[in-house]
Amino acid sequence: MGKHPHSLQHLSNALNKLKRVGSCERQQLGSRFKHRRSGGNDMSLGTILIIILILVLLGVIPTWGHSRGWGYGPSGIIGLILIVVIILALMGRL
Repeated sequence: MGKHPHSLQHLSNALNKLKRVGSCERQQLGSRFKHRRSGGNDMSLGTILIIILILVLLGVIPTWGHSRGWGYGPSGIIGLILIVVIILALMGRL
């Protein structure tokens, strides 16, 4: 029985050492992740809005069956909104 407390102490020391190393690695990984996130690879609100407006514009084109009776009004309005959003995005205001 004399060996068990010593081996448990040794195991406890090894686990504490692993926890310290793990926390340092997590901190380093977190800083790398923040550095990657701060780059220009993420989609902005303007880009997402433009994609949604293009999809909506395709949905209201009068050649589709569900929007045939609507005329050109909805597609013209959505097209105008899309142009305004693109101009705002290019100017950096969105």
